[in-house]
Amino acid sequence: MIPVCVIILAGGRSTRMGADKAQVRVEGIRLIDAMLSSLSSLSSLHTTPIVVSPFDLGLSPEIPTVSENPPFGGPVAGIAAGLAHAQTHCSEAELVAIVAVDAPRSAEALPVLLMALEAELTTAAAVAVDDEGFMQPLCAVWRKQALLGAIEKVGTRDVPAKALYTAAGSVLKCKTQGAERDYDTPEELSQIGRVEL
Repeated sequence: MIPVCVIILAGGRSTRMGADKAQVRVEGIRLIDAMLSSLSSLSSLHTTPIVVSPFDLGLSPEIPTVSENPPFGGPVAGIAAGLAHAQTHCSEAELVAIVAVDAPRSAEALPVLLMALEAELTTAAAVAVDDEGFMQPLCAVWRKQALLGAIEKVGTRDVPAKALYTAAGSVLKCKTQGAERDYDTPEELSQIGRVEL
């Protein structure tokens, strides 16, 4: 199995959702728990999750939760916080996946992204795009050194995630059959099941 460090972004302000996204339940299951379960079911990958959130999510001690300081610095700040932890606690993994807790099926996209990245050895990252070709920057697999280099170029605080891909230069865009879709409101999330805030 291929070792992949997975940074799960779960700590935004969730203003449109109206509650902490990680703890919203769909059909009785919290989004963070659904994500962790999906990752553990990927038979082709050995995933080591790192959750980025300023909140106590009550997770197992084996699953680290980290946060940028101060919190709510935007997605790149969260990615940087997760990556800093990965440097010491997931050092054997040369690949880093990025997923967001409000895209509950995004773990399903990782094998597709990984296969694409492995086929292009000089490419920095493989990122999901939707059926219309729009990039989902928080559903991707990166080469760790390329991600470190991109963060160094763009900085961290209040930086849009797409800036990382511009800085990286060589990026593969992959269709992932809807697994990349994120849900920003309870109404959107209700399309996949009963929502409890």
